[in-house]
Amino acid sequence: MSDLTKILLTCLGFILILSLLFVGIRHLMGQNKGHSSRNLVGWFMGLFIVGAVPLAFAFYTYITDKHLDANIGLGLAMLFAWAYCALLLCGVLGVWGRYWWRRNQKK
Repeated sequence: MSDLTKILLTCLGFILILSLLFVGIRHLMGQNKGHSSRNLVGWFMGLFIVGAVPLAFAFYTYITDKHLDANIGLGLAMLFAWAYCALLLCGVLGVWGRYWWRRNQKK
């Protein structure tokens, strides 16, 4: 698998994880209870920027650098992006687990 494929798959996974987290938090807060989603969207824009910067750097490094044999910047950017995705995935599992637990407690 090439480095470009890894970068693009990580970006897709990152966007998928963020959307699952956003939907999970909206379900947990309750959509019809009058909560403003402006603050929530602001938080998710911040989370997206923190995760998109290393991916953009990895993509830029891949496009511009002709010698990718020992590129430490590309490796560190991908390592940070994968660790960040794993951290967000733990958050997704926690939010959805709490939502399902609350839903089952009401029954």
